[in-house]
Amino acid sequence: MRHLIISLSVCTLMHASQTPDSWFKDGNVSGNLKYYYIETNKNFFEPQRTSAHSNAIGGVLKYNTSRLHGIQLNTAFMITQGFLLPDNVESSTLGQDEGKKGLSAKDAYSVLGEVNLDYKNKYFNLWYGRKLVNTPMIGPKSARMLPSTIEGGEVSAYVSKDTSVSLLYADKFKQRTAKNFTNIIKHALGSDTHAVTGSDEGSTYTLHLQHLLDRSALNIYNMYAPDFLNVAYVDIKYTNDFYTLAAQAVQQVSVGNANTNLAKTSSITNGKKINATAFGLRAILKHKESSLDIVYRNILRDENAYDSIITPWDGSLLYAYSSTTNNLGQSLYGNGLTAGGAYVGGTQGLKLGYTQKYNFLGLKGFKTHLAYAVYKNDLYREDQEDFKAILFYDNGPFSVELKGIWIDNDTYTFKNGTVNQLDSLTQYHAILNYNF
Repeated sequence: MRHLIISLSVCTLMHASQTPDSWFKDGNVSGNLKYYYIETNKNFFEPQRTSAHSNAIGGVLKYNTSRLHGIQLNTAFMITQGFLLPDNVESSTLGQDEGKKGLSAKDAYSVLGEVNLDYKNKYFNLWYGRKLVNTPMIGPKSARMLPSTIEGGEVSAYVSKDTSVSLLYADKFKQRTAKNFTNIIKHALGSDTHAVTGSDEGSTYTLHLQHLLDRSALNIYNMYAPDFLNVAYVDIKYTNDFYTLAAQAVQQVSVGNANTNLAKTSSITNGKKINATAFGLRAILKHKESSLDIVYRNILRDENAYDSIITPWDGSLLYAYSSTTNNLGQSLYGNGLTAGGAYVGGTQGLKLGYTQKYNFLGLKGFKTHLAYAVYKNDLYREDQEDFKAILFYDNGPFSVELKGIWIDNDTYTFKNGTVNQLDSLTQYHAILNYNF
């Protein structure tokens, strides 16, 4: 991949200009340095209690050339390093995904997370290489220590000033706690890849139509992974100075060999094909420095199918932007056919969030966020309840985030759809970030 990008860059420059020095000289260096503390405590019903924490420092160093005849080369080097680690390490800021592959989850790592060649003009944009992307199914989870990225390419066409259409191809995925890029389907299914798809690897193709107006937006996605999964997604939003109204809907179905293989009674889903349908509704009420966020989610029940929403590649479906609604373990290697409590078939959930800024008190840069969510499902022993409190401070390049998450009856499913609940889960985060 790196050799191909370099070769394309050199050939392009030789053709585009006799003096390509300015391509590099006028480029831009940026990035961030981040300290991340996380502590996770789990209480089981046995009874059993586990506790783990970690300190880590890391960040991203980016270099982007200037555009020469519409062409730009982009790179991002990523690193994380733990220190003062206990015997029981919370590895979600280190190599947790590598641990799922049989390697050490506690190790520090570095990786060339982004390197891509990008061409852009007024009609279309084309890139190829490694890049951070943000779609409903494939996302970066940028709030964590390091982002997730993909290897592939994308072409986008500007139909009009308000409308664009794009096709994204991805064949490798680097999860945010991984040092290596893995085939994107293999990452989702792990050792079950061949049993489900009939092959040891695969790819995804995401078609995206976007229409933007001054106060409204429509986004339609269709992601197709041959012999595994098809995902259709619609996102519509209207906003003004006082409120925002939005709706999202998603349908996931198994296709090709996966449809045949999962229907076998001996399959990992106990003979159930994937057929999951869900929708979410959102309203945000705004007044000066305050906002109230209300989200309703409904994952429809289909007893004859695998009906839970899956997010193997760090996507954020149905307004799920935190670990309280989007179980981050779903994107670990081989965990593709698992689901967190908010995504299990038959679940209805309601979330309330309140955000307050304090400029009116002279406390510029400070912000608090309080949230409560409840998820109900007849399959659950008890309702899952989530509480979250965050204190933000943002002063230009420097920011601080202190976060607490408390979950009663934390819920997740295994590959065969069996529901499991913890008595409780608590997490504490302290994040210091400096952008340059």
